[in-house]
Amino acid sequence: MATTAQSGQAPRKFYGWTNVGLLFFIQFAASGFVYFAYSVVFPAMVETMHWNRGTASLAQTVALIMLGLAYPLTGYLIHRFGVRQTVTIGLLVMLAGLILLVLAVSAIWQFILVWGVVMGLSFALTGPICSQSAMISWFSIKRSTSIGIVMTGAALGGALSQPILSSLMEQFESWRAAWLLAAVMVVISLIAAQFVINRPQDIGQHPDNVDPALVSDEPMAGNLRPKTHRTGHNWTMKQVIRTPTLYMLMLVTLGYLGTFFFLLNHGLLHLTDNGLSKIEAASIMGLAILGSGLARIPAGWLGDQFELRWTLFGSIALMAIGLSGFWLGHGLILLSAMGMLFGAGYGSLLVLGPVVIGNYYGERAFPIINSVLAPVMLPFAAAAPAGAGFIFEATGSYDLAFAGAVALLVSGLIAAFFMKPPATPG
Repeated sequence: MATTAQSGQAPRKFYGWTNVGLLFFIQFAASGFVYFAYSVVFPAMVETMHWNRGTASLAQTVALIMLGLAYPLTGYLIHRFGVRQTVTIGLLVMLAGLILLVLAVSAIWQFILVWGVVMGLSFALTGPICSQSAMISWFSIKRSTSIGIVMTGAALGGALSQPILSSLMEQFESWRAAWLLAAVMVVISLIAAQFVINRPQDIGQHPDNVDPALVSDEPMAGNLRPKTHRTGHNWTMKQVIRTPTLYMLMLVTLGYLGTFFFLLNHGLLHLTDNGLSKIEAASIMGLAILGSGLARIPAGWLGDQFELRWTLFGSIALMAIGLSGFWLGHGLILLSAMGMLFGAGYGSLLVLGPVVIGNYYGERAFPIINSVLAPVMLPFAAAAPAGAGFIFEATGSYDLAFAGAVALLVSGLIAAFFMKPPATPG
């Protein structure tokens, strides 16, 4: 193969897969035991302090809005300093927020401020855009696969955090114990982040460990080229916003993010309202996150093999079926299966959505597009948790919220069907 090592430029072992392992662990520890932990710790906080569900849910809505508003800062920091430095800053902010949750939060306005502003900022600085930017830099042929592996870390951590944190809170009779464990996981992530290398060029290597100058001379060069569309054009944001593909992708993204935010925030409450115990409900939510994790690597492989709009279409269909069953179904086994189905669709989209941007618009445009779109998209998706909470307070059930979420997924299903790679500007 036409590898970097063969070109004589870098004798050291290809570092791309080391980055995959490091970022996998960071997602496992920081995202899995912090962001996903919210779904099991939030109900305990609401119950212990007798908070109104709608008002308390504003914390998550503010966090998601902050996440969107801070994405331009994330894009700037990645472009200016690199992924390692950006993630390090984000983890320090996250650690400060968790310490405040453990030591300082006793009123609802404090929770909204700390979770909404401080943690929302940390989620932007440590979130998927960082890991995805690194993978898009380090891989082209196996881009979807590498992103799928890294993003599996968050889901695996989230699946384990649900029962672990639920048991921990029961043992110590305090939700603060859960955030304390989360803080420990963030400290470990900070150590791991220092070993991340931003781009292959920084150490004289090439994406996929393949020297593009030698590929044309390779007898089996066909195996060294991507099987799906990769743009060869350096897209500008002005050119990007003129393509219908972008708006199709925005509708898909709004659908899967909005419905996931809603279920993450209210899924456990919906299940316990319908007679399940807290441990049963937490286990089902954990299985939904596990389903998300199990789907990410296969989704990444499929994204490297087949046209992306069809993999997107199938993933949204899984979410729609799973959410409908989660809403209308009864019984622990059926609800667990529907949760896993919903999670599998979400996990696939979490991998494939960013790949669309990287493949269709290129590595250089990737952080810029995310930085511009996030402040536009996330406030709409962020309305889902608070909106569902107020719907429950007004009607006594989540039925209208579930119906709206299913309709949103159907809209994304239609958009995915018509989404094609954009034509290169003339």
